[in-house]
Amino acid sequence: MTDQPSLAIVLSVTSFGEADKIVTLYSREFGKITSIAKGAKRSKQRFVNKLEPFTCLEISCRPPKKGSLYFLSEADLVNAHLSLRTTYPRYVSATFINELVQRFSGEQDPDPAVFALLAWAFDSIEQEENPGKTTSLFLLRLLGICGYQPQLDHCGSCHKSIEQEAHFTLYPGNGTLFCGSCRRNIEGSSLSLTRQTLKFLHSGQQLQLRRLNRLQMSKATAYQALAVLFSYSRHILQQDIHSWEQLKKIAAPPSR
Repeated sequence: MTDQPSLAIVLSVTSFGEADKIVTLYSREFGKITSIAKGAKRSKQRFVNKLEPFTCLEISCRPPKKGSLYFLSEADLVNAHLSLRTTYPRYVSATFINELVQRFSGEQDPDPAVFALLAWAFDSIEQEENPGKTTSLFLLRLLGICGYQPQLDHCGSCHKSIEQEAHFTLYPGNGTLFCGSCRRNIEGSSLSLTRQTLKFLHSGQQLQLRRLNRLQMSKATAYQALAVLFSYSRHILQQDIHSWEQLKKIAAPPSR
């Protein structure tokens, strides 16, 4: 079985024994994979300064003959994303995105759209001063790719447009939007959204990936979008995203 090349982004790295490393990657060709890099701790050429969280690599790896552990033979650096590891707000944002990818992705289930979105997000975090903007747009698009896209342009009951009312709520059970009148007929908790936030999110669903950075919003709008999408995602996953507590501290607007 020969080695196969792929673009990949490092999600996590752990030590294994005295010389090896276990590396979890999201590969464009293979999806989320767990690999072993033999001798990575001692390598002076093949892996030095490459197997770090958030780096984008051109890898050569061999699929397993049995089990699920790939053999990582080579890695060439494409983008180090150094500031994602050295700047705290960027590190927290990238960690949150990493955790989402790992929770929503199955092993060895490739999706080029997820890889492209992840690459876009890490590039954007390095350029964007508002951590809530990139993380909310990433989560919005990831939900769509995974089949959980919330409907955000009209009330799911009476079909009233978001242009016709200032405030709506999102029901986390199924991602349905309700206007104020229809919300009174729905049991269970819901998440408030202003018209401004809904316009931002709806535009984020429609734009091409390369144009997403053109969207502008206040920190308050970005944080409201992020908080609502996080609550919806937690309902889908039925588990917590551990990095959320750190992210909300840096993404929330200052209290008045």
